[in-house]
Amino acid sequence: MNKTKPTGFTLIELMIVVAIIGIIAAIAYPAYQDQVRKAKRSDGTSKIMDAMARQERYYSEQNTYTLDMAELYGAGNDPVDSDEGHYKIDGALCTNPNRTINQCVNLIATAQGGQATDGNLTLDSTNTKTGNW
Repeated sequence: MNKTKPTGFTLIELMIVVAIIGIIAAIAYPAYQDQVRKAKRSDGTSKIMDAMARQERYYSEQNTYTLDMAELYGAGNDPVDSDEGHYKIDGALCTNPNRTINQCVNLIATAQGGQATDGNLTLDSTNTKTGNW
């Protein structure tokens, strides 16, 4: 009689494969999350740079900066949402107490939702940046 050998996977082989996939996922998922956070950060950096360009244009016309973002973006835009909604951009006085709004403005991109763990971005008119640029 001719006996055929059974084919297939044993439970131990399947458990080894599941363990390997688990280890790979444990390494890959945090790296993936970090890349997603960095990609979303570009939403905030692009909007804060756009707001600073508008501030400089406003300064060239009015000889002062403004804290009212509605003056830069139109009514109902104070603070201004970034294009994808991951940040809200608002104006503030510079941290240097010797400077007035006529001399310096500080823009703050406040992180929203899941992006909040990445922190806020700031940019002032002297091109001083803080946060994860």
